[in-house]
Amino acid sequence: MSESAPPTVLVGVDKGTSSIKAIAVDAFTGMLLAESGCPTPSVRTGSDRHEEDCDKTWETTARTIADVVNRLPADTRFLAVGVTGHMGGLWALDDAGTPVGNAICWPDARAAEVLNDVVDRDLDGKLYSIGGNAMIPGMPYPLLAWLKMHEPQRYSRISTVFMAKDYVNYRLTGVIATEESDLSFWPCDLTARSTSGHIFEAFGIPEAEEFVPSVLSSTSVIGHVTPEASAMTGLPVGTAVGAGCGDATANMIGIGAQGDGQATTTLGTSLMNGTSSAQPLFDPPGVGFSFLMPEGRWQRQITNSGGGTLCLDWVVETFCSDVAAEIKCGERTLGTTVADAVGRTKPGNDGLIFHPYLNTAGATAPFVNVQARGSFVGLGMDTTVDNMIRGVLEGTALSIRHCYEAMPTDITEIRLTGGGARSAAWCQIISDVLQKQMFVPDVSESGALGAAMLGGVAVEHYRDIAHATATLVRDGAVYSPDPDTAATYEDMFRAYRALLGPLEPVWAAQFTFAHSQQETS
Repeated sequence: MSESAPPTVLVGVDKGTSSIKAIAVDAFTGMLLAESGCPTPSVRTGSDRHEEDCDKTWETTARTIADVVNRLPADTRFLAVGVTGHMGGLWALDDAGTPVGNAICWPDARAAEVLNDVVDRDLDGKLYSIGGNAMIPGMPYPLLAWLKMHEPQRYSRISTVFMAKDYVNYRLTGVIATEESDLSFWPCDLTARSTSGHIFEAFGIPEAEEFVPSVLSSTSVIGHVTPEASAMTGLPVGTAVGAGCGDATANMIGIGAQGDGQATTTLGTSLMNGTSSAQPLFDPPGVGFSFLMPEGRWQRQITNSGGGTLCLDWVVETFCSDVAAEIKCGERTLGTTVADAVGRTKPGNDGLIFHPYLNTAGATAPFVNVQARGSFVGLGMDTTVDNMIRGVLEGTALSIRHCYEAMPTDITEIRLTGGGARSAAWCQIISDVLQKQMFVPDVSESGALGAAMLGGVAVEHYRDIAHATATLVRDGAVYSPDPDTAATYEDMFRAYRALLGPLEPVWAAQFTFAHSQQETS
């Protein structure tokens, strides 16, 4: 019997906000050969601060990669490495290539007042019309403006600013560069696919445009693994490293949603809804994010930050504490609990409607209202816990439909990912509410896989992303809408939207009341 040939692999790395993951996949079959992950080390110096020690982050990432490499045969052939990471934040280097203090990550809120001041002066919405992003304090330019104001000595040392995955690439290759998707969170002119001097000026940091490093194509090779990086990761010296992309883009690529009409919904803590297009999309105005994608495309992402799995966790933990305890100790699963509740209820849920705005950020898509809060409308003596669970599933599905209908593009295919996509009952309800097929590819780590795919394109193992998708993204479950539910969910969606108008003054009154109570307590 002849010995099998050594595997040819692509390595994908996802440097996330809360965890760092690495995978190795067979470059010819897409089979997952090894994976590893660990928590991201973070530094909290205040309630509004979120930082990372750059060296510790690199060391943790290197160990995670090494764990994957060590799980592979010694004769493995490494084609390329691709890295993705959370977008935004501030990873700054000085002239010598040394980090200028800790990295500041995107959840950091220290620059909120700086951002609010600029936004308040942007009366005609020009900043959004240029960049296509609803700006957050953790973007590089509000943070740079804050540093210039509060830590001028630190600011004066900065020579380069890039993103999380760019820093990992720098430690792998010694090359200082970024690529298009992460340029999107800079002051970016979305249509021109370049930096925007106007936005730099608006934040009072025109000189910071010089901090942007070389911008490469996401499908290019940024460099090769250095001897130092090889010693820490186990990757062979000279292994090609792709330029990679930001995590929102990598997730979309990693589940095969790159073409016209294809969309991705991530059923995570938030509901992230995104689509790829051949031209930039700016509607709904002032909402969500826009990213440059590989191969000259654009991504539109609108996210209901309070409407994902956190709603399901909340309703189970709050109203089914005994069940939650059984789930926690492994006596039953959340998926079984959800499936049982759905089986004991019916589409339309006897008129109970849930608006999924539990996060303190309120409603973030497809409209913005920080005062919005979650609500059940239609509670009665006959309402059961099963109704409340189904209410959350249907309410989040209605929110997804609301987001996609606000986008000025025809969505023909939606791919689901994230922890919630493991629930067949939830996926089926989403399919029924939207009356569209839902696809759940057999992909364990879509972000890391998307980065690995770009690495394979960069070394020309694949002709393009479509070729990489056909090779590496494995088919999974498909959920088709039940036409018998169409009329019910059409009526339910109409009621869901009609309630938003009357709820708006209720949210405002509740917000005022809650703050008055806090002041008197």
